[in-house]
Parts: sequence; C-alpha cells; structure tokens
Amino acid sequence: MDQGQEDNSPINIEITDSKITKHVSYTIKGNDKIGSFEAERRYNDFHILRVTLQQRWPACYIPPIPSKANFGNNEPKLIEDRKRFLQYFLEQMATLRYLYFSDEFQTFLRTKNQDIEKALQGLPRQSVMEVCQKYKNCFPHLNNKEINTDMTFKISSFQTYLTKSVKQLETLKEQVKVVAASKKAYTDQFNNMTQALVPDYEKNILIEYVNQRPELLIFTNNNDVGVTARAIKDASNVNNYELILDMIRIECREVDAFIGAMESREFMEKLKKENYSKLKEYESEKAKLIAGKTTLKSIFTKGNNQEQVAVIDKKIQDTTQEIEYNNQVCDLIVLVLCVDEIDRFKKNKQRKYYQILQKISQAEAELNQNYLKFWNDVVKGTEVEIEN
Repeated sequence: MDQGQEDNSPINIEITDSKITKHVSYTIKGNDKIGSFEAERRYNDFHILRVTLQQRWPACYIPPIPSKANFGNNEPKLIEDRKRFLQYFLEQMATLRYLYFSDEFQTFLRTKNQDIEKALQGLPRQSVMEVCQKYKNCFPHLNNKEINTDMTFKISSFQTYLTKSVKQLETLKEQVKVVAASKKAYTDQFNNMTQALVPDYEKNILIEYVNQRPELLIFTNNNDVGVTARAIKDASNVNNYELILDMIRIECREVDAFIGAMESREFMEKLKKENYSKLKEYESEKAKLIAGKTTLKSIFTKGNNQEQVAVIDKKIQDTTQEIEYNNQVCDLIVLVLCVDEIDRFKKNKQRKYYQILQKISQAEAELNQNYLKFWNDVVKGTEVEIEN
C-alpha cells in the first residue's frame, strides 16, 4: 500500500465520537481513494501504531500523539483533550501520503481485528533490502542524489538546536499556561461584574437613589449595554490564549518526535558498524579454517573443514549484501531528513504559528470592539440619565 507524495486524492478523516466503557475508545470515520472506513480505537492503539511506524520507517518524522496519563484516563476533560490532539495526529498523517497509505496505517484504519497490536505484528517483517526499496519507491525525487558533508552538518545542527529548545519550550509552556489562566480569570470576573454584581447593585441599592425609577438603571434596562455584555460573554467562552498554549504543547511533542526521527538515523549507523564487525569476524574465522587451524567456533560447528568454510562463505556473502543495502538505507535516511523532513518541519511550524496569530488577532480585535462598544454604551446611558 506504500504510495508516493504525488497522489493528491482527497482524504477525509475525523474522530466523530468518544465512548467510555471499560476503556475509552474513539470513533474514526472517513474516506479516501480506497473507500470509506469506520473504526473504534483506544489511545493505546494509537500508541502501538506510532511505535510500529517508528520501527518500520526509520528517520521518517512520525507525528506525535498526546502523552500517556498516569491517572484520570476517564475524566471528561482529558478525554476531550486527547480527542483534539489525536484528531491533529490523524490530520498530520493525511498530509504524509507515504505514511497514510502505508500497510501499517491502513491496517490501523481498516482491520477488523480488535487487537491492533496483534494485527500490526502480523505484518511481514522487513529486511534492510525491503526498507531500501520502499524508500526508493516512496521518495523517487531522492534517487541518484549525492550525499555531502553539508547535509550531515545540517542534520546534526538541527538536532542540536531542537535538543536545546526542549527545555525552553517546556518553560514557555508553563508561562503561557499562567497567562491563559489569568486571561480566563479576567473574563470570568468581567462577566460576573457586568452580568450579576453591577445589575444586583442597581436593582437593590441604586433603585432607591433614583426614586424607584427603573428606566434609570443602566445595566438593567439599557438594551445596548445588555446585548453587548452578552456578546462579550459568548465570545469569552473561547480563551484565545489557549490556542497559543495548545500550539506550544503540541510543539513540545513534535520536537521530541523529530529528535526521535534523527536518533533513528544514529541507530541505523550503529547497525551498519555492527555488520562491518560481523563481516570481519567471519573473514577472520574463514582465514583460520583455510590455514587448518582449529577455532572455538569450529569445535562446536557440524561438518568438516571444507563444509564449515562453505557455511562461512554464505554468511560473508549475506552480510556483504546486507551492508550494501545498509549503506543505501543510511544514505537515503540522510536525504530524507535533509531534503524533505527538516525543511517541511520548519515550514509547518512557521505556517501554523502565523495561522494561530491570525486567528487570535481577529478574535481579539472583535472582542475588543465589543468591549469598546460596551463602555461607550455605558457612557451614553449615563449621559442620558444625568441629563434627566
């Protein structure tokens, strides 16, 4: 099911509901070029899917999912929070066509087996050769590209930058959390004052001072003031600063996920070195056998000297071939990170930041217009009553 990035067919995918039984499950519905789908998946299913993708797509950025909770998994606020972040995960996956149409993700979406871990474990194991071929098919624009030192420097520099930014993001997240809470506290107190406290003062205290003339009560009888106050209350149900908090929360997870992708490159390099060491051992063993020496391994190996040499020759051949594919995969990983992943990650961060700023700016500008209208209406009301 592996597909390249050229495919632009529409994908619709949405978490439509969450259900609480023994565990919390999320209903996923949608359609793509394969057809429609509907599935119920638990948080742990998403976690298993992501781990599987990391293992089978080394150095590819796998969008993060929300972190595990130590307790309170059935709390409505946590369920809704997870639902929102898991929806973001699915949307991000839909933009990465090679991952979306991969065997792993399509198994997650479409298998009738409720044991997602078992279903994913049932996928054929991948050899290094198969990983190499898969990457060549999914990233054809990288074929025949040359690796240079600038590319490896770009990867190591960005990895260093992201590692340093983790602590800064965590600190910033806590600071924005305080600011967002202060924003909510202010709007709650404003709404309480304009919707309850001041109207109560007018009806219970001021009414005597204006000689029982209710038409002189500004907050109680002035329609413009009341309508604008209610508009402010409705608008303040959404705390726009929470959008920045969500952005930083997601970015903390995304940065961690991207660091993980780059670390998998290091794992593949380590695997390559291990294969080289293994090849040297086989060649050394073969040289000793040809020289007629008895080795510890030969003592516990079946067959005569010639048969043992033939077995080692086969191991040398297989290991040499694996090293060849290993080298190709390592080169492809550098290209995937340098040419695709890093630049796409930066552009997505930039685009998302600007989109959120636009959304907040528009909402806050509208809210401030309502605040300005509200106080102008109050002033007009008092001017009229003073004249009376």
